[in-house]
Amino acid sequence: MSLCALAACSKSQTGPTVDHTPHDAAVTTGDAPVTQGDAPVTQVDAAMTPVDAGSTSSGEAGVVSCYTEGDPSQSCTLPSHCCFSNYSSQHDGFCAASACVYGTISCDGPEDCASGQHCCSHALFASDGSLTGYSIGCQATACGAAPVNYELCHTSGPACSNGGTCVTAYLNDNDLPRTLDICQ
Repeated sequence: MSLCALAACSKSQTGPTVDHTPHDAAVTTGDAPVTQGDAPVTQVDAAMTPVDAGSTSSGEAGVVSCYTEGDPSQSCTLPSHCCFSNYSSQHDGFCAASACVYGTISCDGPEDCASGQHCCSHALFASDGSLTGYSIGCQATACGAAPVNYELCHTSGPACSNGGTCVTAYLNDNDLPRTLDICQ
């Protein structure tokens, strides 16, 4: 296979999203199974929303980080969330109102959640054990154990509720976009 053929298969930042996972694979988040179903592969271009210019390093409520290599400080304003990809080591993202194929960021710290809730990252797995993506969202219970679950935080924000230290995801969990911070 030539390199040109491989390059033609890659996803551009704003190009169509292609689901490379089996559509009937059971996906789990902790103990609760979620089925991906037989939904057809869709393009998300129509549901994309503009990206905000501001950075989320301050932990502004309702604004989530949506890193791209070309604009590391870009963010999305909820209810639009950030979809990030597994097509590059950078995990470039874009704002969307529709479901994400690989990674979804609906919060990037506790300020985006209701009082007493946690912003948690969960790795999603198919029934064969293969990683199918990530879901980052608010939940009432503790986030679960690393390395497949993390509580999200801000290094300049409040202490981690799990007693851990807030560190950058970059070089600590490279499966997540590098602008996120996690409790370890």
